[in-house]
Amino acid sequence: MSKTLIEQIEAAESKDDLEPLGTKLGVEINKRQGVETIRAELLEAAEMLAEKGVTTSEELEPDAGDHAANNAPEPEKPKYKGRMLQHMKNGRTFPWTAALAKSRYMKEV
Repeated sequence: MSKTLIEQIEAAESKDDLEPLGTKLGVEINKRQGVETIRAELLEAAEMLAEKGVTTSEELEPDAGDHAANNAPEPEKPKYKGRMLQHMKNGRTFPWTAALAKSRYMKEV
């Protein structure tokens, strides 16, 4: 049987144990604070959820379908299609500018 959120918070012994609970509850954890201070903040958030009827971490987890939709890859930025210059020594390419074009180490590609 799984423990309730409040029991999990009280059973945690270190900041590292409290950190995953903080991410589940949506509470930002500052590692500079003491363990008891972090525990008090998490208990306060867990008690507010308990009043709403959420007592276990399983009830807190979102559906798996929503998780996959949120992680959709972002479209790539379009590449520059204008005139380009290439550095002859290191091979890097740059957008064409008059100042770069005057350099003796740059050639137009």
